[in-house]
Amino acid sequence: MLSAHQATPWSWRSKFPAHPWTGVCRRAYAGGRHAFTPCELCLPGSSVPPGRGCEVSAMFIDMQGAALERLNTVIHSHPQWQWEIDQCHRFTKVAEGLLGLLGREREAVLGEPVNAFMTPSEAARAERFFTSRPKAFSCAISRHLHADGHMVALESDALALADEQGEFSGYRGVAHGVMDLAHAENMYRMMAIYNTAPSALCLIGRDGRYLAANAAYAAIHGVAAETLVGCKVAELLPNASIAIRRSLKLLDAGQDVPAQEIVHQERFYQMLANPVRNLTGQVIGITAAFTDITDLRQVEQKLAQINRKLEYYANNDHLTGLPNRRHVDEALTDQVLHTMRGEHPLSVLMIDVDFFKKYNDHYGHLRGDDCLRIVAAQLSKTLQRYGDVVGRYGGEEFIAILPGTDALGALKISGAILHAIRALDLPHAQSRYGKLTLSIGAASLDSVPHAQGMEEIRDRLLQSADRALYTAKLSGRNTVYGMSTGELDA
Repeated sequence: MLSAHQATPWSWRSKFPAHPWTGVCRRAYAGGRHAFTPCELCLPGSSVPPGRGCEVSAMFIDMQGAALERLNTVIHSHPQWQWEIDQCHRFTKVAEGLLGLLGREREAVLGEPVNAFMTPSEAARAERFFTSRPKAFSCAISRHLHADGHMVALESDALALADEQGEFSGYRGVAHGVMDLAHAENMYRMMAIYNTAPSALCLIGRDGRYLAANAAYAAIHGVAAETLVGCKVAELLPNASIAIRRSLKLLDAGQDVPAQEIVHQERFYQMLANPVRNLTGQVIGITAAFTDITDLRQVEQKLAQINRKLEYYANNDHLTGLPNRRHVDEALTDQVLHTMRGEHPLSVLMIDVDFFKKYNDHYGHLRGDDCLRIVAAQLSKTLQRYGDVVGRYGGEEFIAILPGTDALGALKISGAILHAIRALDLPHAQSRYGKLTLSIGAASLDSVPHAQGMEEIRDRLLQSADRALYTAKLSGRNTVYGMSTGELDA
């Protein structure tokens, strides 16, 4: 049973409420940092021999910059939990709160080594930890003997002290009770749940370094979880590093962080970031959960590809690839509206392949299809101005919409089309010209009749182009004839 002082201590656990492993002893590994692997020495009844297993471990070791400043502020803000030791690791100051946790009087503690109230094996580990002289540490877990004989777990945070010559002179820190060791097994189980969770989880400090990671997250990088601790996120996951900096800015501004998508090694992950705060509410880190959404993205990409194909087939002619009649009608409607608003000229060309039925009967339908594809390609090549639209209107008939083009301009463009088709010199044995030719009817809006509606103007423009095409055919084909919408009433 812990002292009553434990009811309201300052606790690092309040800064990491989402992580059950906070405050649990962790196995040390080479390099001075500590991985978040539960140690069997923390469990009641452990038979691990003394001298093996974990040292007194810490979540943060040798912090720098803002993290060090924040730790210094926290230590000085909680005098009721402060302690100090000299270079020989002997207590020179012990606050009432800590004395209460140990169940001892001040006179019995001052001058004693920090490991005086530990079991031999625990004392040896504590000695080795302090002998390594970290500049600072946080969340260090150690076990102490209470005056009544039961074991107490303490979590400490401290900064190294220096004398006037800058030489190491000891440590100043704060400590609080973590839990009765009878609860350690439950904590171990929670840690096991964290480590085996299917979601990839990690804890990241403000300096952009990993503080913890579970097995699922480590598997993303193909490494062991303990090797990630202390590494920079930017070195392993550049896209996530950018997202984390963005998340910190939002959290500092008091805003929520939306889910973000990260791409790593051709896989897609959704990252959910939540703040880790200290007692003053400052964001000191981020907990991040990564969910692999690659399968979902691949399905979405396939659906998007199918939808693009469906949209293409809905708007384009399957034989020539040109916009189909529905698409052309929509484009013409838009251009008529644009013309009505801005008084811009607008022309339409109706284009027909001369003697195409005879071509089909003579050369066969496959050659006929090839002929239509060749004509479509030549029309697209000739009409390349911005805004021009050329489509297949049905059978051997094509249509071209020419925004900003008056009657004279439409005739010039028609002449260029006729010349381009003649230049192909495609044989047509059933034509009087001996080769493939076109007939074109051109229609233009002389002025916009505002008394008429958009649909009526559009229909009159198409009717004018169709009548002009009929006239061109009557004139012997292989030619162009132009007329305005006003001529329909003549």
